[in-house]
Amino acid sequence: MKIVYIHDSIARIGGLERILVDKMNYLAEVYNYEIYLITSSQGEHPYSFPLSSKIKHIDINTRFHIQYLYKYPKRLWIKWKVNRKFKNNLQKRIQTINPDIIIGTTYYEADTISQLKCNAKIIIESHCAKSYTGKNDRIKRNLIIQLFYRLNLIRYNNIIKKNSYTIVTLTKGDAIEWGEPHKTYVIPNVITQIATTLSSCDNKKVIAVGRLTHQKGFDILIKLWKTVNLKHPIWVLDIYGSGELENILNEQICKEGLQNNITIHPPTTKIYQEMQNSSVFVLPSRYEGFGLVLIEAMTNGLPCISFDCPYGPSDIITDGEDGFLIHNGDIQAMADKICYLIENENFRKQMGQKAHQSAMRYAPENIMPMWEKFFNEIVKS
Repeated sequence: MKIVYIHDSIARIGGLERILVDKMNYLAEVYNYEIYLITSSQGEHPYSFPLSSKIKHIDINTRFHIQYLYKYPKRLWIKWKVNRKFKNNLQKRIQTINPDIIIGTTYYEADTISQLKCNAKIIIESHCAKSYTGKNDRIKRNLIIQLFYRLNLIRYNNIIKKNSYTIVTLTKGDAIEWGEPHKTYVIPNVITQIATTLSSCDNKKVIAVGRLTHQKGFDILIKLWKTVNLKHPIWVLDIYGSGELENILNEQICKEGLQNNITIHPPTTKIYQEMQNSSVFVLPSRYEGFGLVLIEAMTNGLPCISFDCPYGPSDIITDGEDGFLIHNGDIQAMADKICYLIENENFRKQMGQKAHQSAMRYAPENIMPMWEKFFNEIVKS
């Protein structure tokens, strides 16, 4: 079977990139599928995660960013030219490869991918709740631009639904949002790195991981940590990530007087080690596509506390058993549960052990056969 994955680049140290590489490597190494990776803008950047030698990588080297060197309306003209060049180059590559299946790995250029002229079955993966896909928090104050953005998103979604063979979602909630059961297929994320050393849950550390954006809710976590700190001043919060809000979040930490209790660290490839040195994991996201980082924390033996946001956490956490689900946005309730785990050591450790066992549901031997079955079904249809 010949499968083409299309992504922008494997240069960021992110959950999506890690999942994509893990899946492609598994399909190439274990199932012996002929896997191609087409990137639009890898350039000279090194891979953020090791790619199997069996995978054929083609980089189109499209410079989408040059549009931002120009002001409107010229920017729109440059954007159209760059997109047209990308579409033509991608079409040529697809005709040469002649794959059985094409997978658009994100919302990125999904409209272009779904309209490729070929005999392959085209799949679009949805990695974010549909109602939040394409959401841009930086323009939320401009109502005119936001309206244009939403209308364009509706058009974009209609193109995807009309032209793709099917849409693969990570959760049932997201599948329902797409609204066409015959065109959706649910396969959760896979976690290939299963921890063998678990956290002792003894260290007075709480950990959170993610991009420093509005979506991830670290402003909420910093705000509620003041309540935690009043009761447990010895405990610290370590946040790992980078992003557009880093300076703002650091300013918030100082404003709250928590600079001795909260530290923002850069992303690290040794996040499992950092998790194993912590005792509780917190996910304060306003919305998610799945929440793979929850499973990563659970496999390291950490009890997890998460807002019950759309979508993912409620699929992963069994409330009160391997973690706690908090009503979305309830700051006081999240602070209370953090304090509860801090104050109840034995319960914290028991919950961490259950979390590790629960995370095994997402091991490759349980998830990858779902992809194999799915691929076989659509190729035969």
